[in-house]
Amino acid sequence: MKIIVVGINHAGTSALRTLLAQNGAHEVVAYDRNDNISFLGCGIALTVGGVVKDVQDLFYCTPLKLEKKGARVLMQHEVIAIDPGKKTVTVRNLATGALFDDNYDKLIYAAGSWPVDVPGIPKEKKDLKNIEICKLFQHAQELIRKADDPVVRSVAVVGAGYIGIELAEAYHQKGKKVTLIDFEQRILPRYFDTEFTDVLQADMRKAGVVLALGQKVVDFEGRDGKVVRVVTDKGGYDADLVIICIGFRPNTELLPAAHKTSNGALIVDEYMRTSLPDIYAIGDAVAMRHAALGVPVQIALATNAVKSGIVAASHINGNEAVRVESVAGTNAICVFENKLASTGLSEDFARHLKIDAGSSYIEDNDRPEFMETFGRTRIKLVYDKKTLRLLGAQIGSYGEANHSEVIFYLALAIQKRMTLLDIAFTDVYFLPHFNKPFNFVLTAIMQAIGLDYYKE
Repeated sequence: MKIIVVGINHAGTSALRTLLAQNGAHEVVAYDRNDNISFLGCGIALTVGGVVKDVQDLFYCTPLKLEKKGARVLMQHEVIAIDPGKKTVTVRNLATGALFDDNYDKLIYAAGSWPVDVPGIPKEKKDLKNIEICKLFQHAQELIRKADDPVVRSVAVVGAGYIGIELAEAYHQKGKKVTLIDFEQRILPRYFDTEFTDVLQADMRKAGVVLALGQKVVDFEGRDGKVVRVVTDKGGYDADLVIICIGFRPNTELLPAAHKTSNGALIVDEYMRTSLPDIYAIGDAVAMRHAALGVPVQIALATNAVKSGIVAASHINGNEAVRVESVAGTNAICVFENKLASTGLSEDFARHLKIDAGSSYIEDNDRPEFMETFGRTRIKLVYDKKTLRLLGAQIGSYGEANHSEVIFYLALAIQKRMTLLDIAFTDVYFLPHFNKPFNFVLTAIMQAIGLDYYKE
């Protein structure tokens, strides 16, 4: 069987490794328009801030390693067309400009996503020097270099999602004056409610970061071909460097006939099959079934990318036991001494979707007070008021403690459609070194069902 893989970052690399590990007899050909693979973009901010000393450490695979496993890997080769009827792809060699066709029996589409541009601004303004995006290794190199450039004194980050906040912290650690701009009224509104974002925003302001929230970027001003100022609908901010981090769009233009969501993500089943015969899709380009909502949703996370690659390859190799029935969008961030994790729906987002959701929020010490030292933990559970089915969870750890990994079993609870009562009777331990007799998850559940021992 001949299998073509289009795109070789996290999802594509995962698919290639799995294909060849399970069945070395396949003819596997992989194309990517970049000149490197497997770059962990989540480490860019850590490298900018100096935590990661060598950006090369963010690579975990190479084309040579894949070739040694049996794949034919063609870098700087861009797939420009796919014909599902003829089962062919048209490829451009970016080094020579030459075009050629290739055929497949199965195709795995892993073209990923690309940063969204700021709308409504003329191209000549966007082309000013020192206006950057954050996605690839090449972007990382530029962002790292400018973090160490003394000429760059002020940095404006457009977009208060995870990447934007992490970069804001990284440049702050480098001694830059940082402004974070977003049209939303608060940071991370899709993932966290105000009980968590209010604390993080206060800590960011205390550190000296300017939060320009509820503002839309309308212009960039330049001098001598370089950006010097970001203009919003409510003011202006000096900036020697501007980084655009307002989101990602799926790269799915090569499959116009496939079933897609409203934002263009490819709808796939539990085996990563698209609506087109013998074409699988994985990674940031796809929408998988959301465990809390029951509908396909694009959730661009490296964890989902890797899982989807394993599933698609396993199914091609005849293993139907490996599948992804749903995802919950489990995520985390560690910035400005806030260790936060969430999964499923926030209360604000659930209400935005007209879901009749209830919530239970508590803040408590994570160990018995007689232990003398303890950390502070916040937790919020979001649930269906009628059925008590868990829809979302948020956890915040502060101080030395870190309880973010508790989010894993709450994500599983969402995927398995468990209720608060199901979770309450999960078999857990109590040990004063680690938790209280009623741990913070159980305490939040008890509060939700009226057994409010916490306040007593």
